Amino acid sequence: MSRPPRSTDAELLDRIGAALSQRTSTEPWGLGDVAPAAGISAAGLIKRFGSKERLLHALSRRWIDTVPSAPADPEHALDELRAYGRANFATASSSAAITGLGELMRDLWSPEAVELLREGWDKQARYIESLLAHLSLRADLDHRAAALTVLDALHGSLYRQAVSLDPTSPEQTIDNLLEEWARP
Repeated sequence: MSRPPRSTDAELLDRIGAALSQRTSTEPWGLGDVAPAAGISAAGLIKRFGSKERLLHALSRRWIDTVPSAPADPEHALDELRAYGRANFATASSSAAITGLGELMRDLWSPEAVELLREGWDKQARYIESLLAHLSLRADLDHRAAALTVLDALHGSLYRQAVSLDPTSPEQTIDNLLEEWARP
């Protein structure tokens, strides 16, 4: 009898990422919670990744690798910015936002996780900056500062989503900022 084909790390991370994004519980999760979605045992996850923390680092690396480096189509930079915001900052529910924010807070205790966050957020800021450079905005606008403000606002909208305080879609958050930065 042959063994079933072994999943690649990328396949496992895709399934684990999907499972985490669909969680409805705000309780901390363990490897046993995501192992069924991954199609592997918790012990198998430890064998592959070493620990929950190492699994989170692999998920972070995967996320960083998915952040674009430049606009796919500069002619449609606004649509691309809105789509990026929707794909990366929209949550299914307040509990999903709480879970994500809880993981972020735990990450800030790990120097390696902090470095991954710094790298990922910097790559996001550079990407958003490159998108903003293709929009009709005030000439005196510092695109790097504006990109960081977009990230801050999108993260803030996640906090408001977590507590159900006038939730704003990522697209609306972006549009509100761009309206302020538009050329007169």
